[in-house]
Amino acid sequence: MPAPPTALRALSHRSFLLFFIGVSIATSGQFMQSLAVPFYMNELTDSNFWVGSSAFAVLIPSLIMTPVAGIWSDRISRKAILFGSFFTQLACSAAFLVLFASDQLTPWLMLAIQVVVGMASGFQWAPTQAMTALLVPPEDLLSAVRFVSLSFTAGRAIGPALAGLTLLYWGPGPAFAVTIVGFGAGLLLMAPMRLRVAEPVEQEPFWLQFRHGMEYIWRRPEMRLVVSTSFVVAAVGAVFAFALVASVADDVFALGDGGLGWLTAVFGFGSLAVGLYVTRYGDRHLRSRVEMAAVGVYALGVLLVGVTPWLAFGLLGYFVFGAAHMAHGVTVNSALQIQVDEQYRGRVMSVWLMSVLAGLPIGSLIGGYLGDLVSMRFVLLLFGGILAVFWAITVIRSNGFAGLDRGPE
Repeated sequence: MPAPPTALRALSHRSFLLFFIGVSIATSGQFMQSLAVPFYMNELTDSNFWVGSSAFAVLIPSLIMTPVAGIWSDRISRKAILFGSFFTQLACSAAFLVLFASDQLTPWLMLAIQVVVGMASGFQWAPTQAMTALLVPPEDLLSAVRFVSLSFTAGRAIGPALAGLTLLYWGPGPAFAVTIVGFGAGLLLMAPMRLRVAEPVEQEPFWLQFRHGMEYIWRRPEMRLVVSTSFVVAAVGAVFAFALVASVADDVFALGDGGLGWLTAVFGFGSLAVGLYVTRYGDRHLRSRVEMAAVGVYALGVLLVGVTPWLAFGLLGYFVFGAAHMAHGVTVNSALQIQVDEQYRGRVMSVWLMSVLAGLPIGSLIGGYLGDLVSMRFVLLLFGGILAVFWAITVIRSNGFAGLDRGPE
């Protein structure tokens, strides 16, 4: 029987295949809820600031917990950490559903549950990223990293697409219910996974271990480049696909409930299209070239959404920066996973995730405030311009993101 192509070889490992399918299903449900919360918050308050606050409430606790998860991922079972995160988020989804069904889901209660969701999700992303290296042999790591990014992107496409229809015709309740089913199915699928034993890590005090991880990144310009770029892209780019998409749909295009699903689904399908390509053909391109194109196109996509009064061009803009988002995410993730030493993997991935989780709430709060003060179209143009300027400066200073092409030390 012929061996699978190199790009697809990660799927030949049963444990990784279960992981990929389980995370994809759980993430799809998770993104349904992530859309239902700002949707319902917007219905209750009609305020961009409240919508941004709901994102802030989930992302800041996640930011705080992520370094803890990164260090734990270098010490204890990554599978146990991930399962604990999923179980807690499942319970929060059940709380959303019960309170909504009993007409007791107030804005303040939504923020409180979002804080718990954020704390739990802080223990999701670092072990998800770090676990990949324990599910496949080293020669298949790059293929596996791309599939993990694809699983996130598939959820980002499928979840909002289903959520848009669900919210339009049935409201937030069924969206919360599907999230519960998604987490439950993901947990059942991943239960039989078998991970290789990780290399032992010296048991240092928490903050000392975290500081060593930060120092490890600081000594490597290519890793600093990944962290800084990820922060800026999250703060002034991805924020329009996550925290502020409800505000864009309502204020910029006056699309109402159904438009929220359209914008997020188009963003997701743009990401999915590029994800399928890079999963199969990513080895043909230098990471530096892909990242240079991705960040530049991202800025153009955000500016296109901000400048156009026509829905068709707005959807095109979301598709464009959705595609760029996927290319950016896979590129920086692959660069880190290939370059990092195994004993630092959990901490390095957690710092990278912290850069994203810090950018999103900062962008959501500032963007929500300016959206109420001026307009959301102004915010799109301002943030798109900042991203374009950052891209130009970084291309010059980093020699076109050349550090991303480095291999393992």
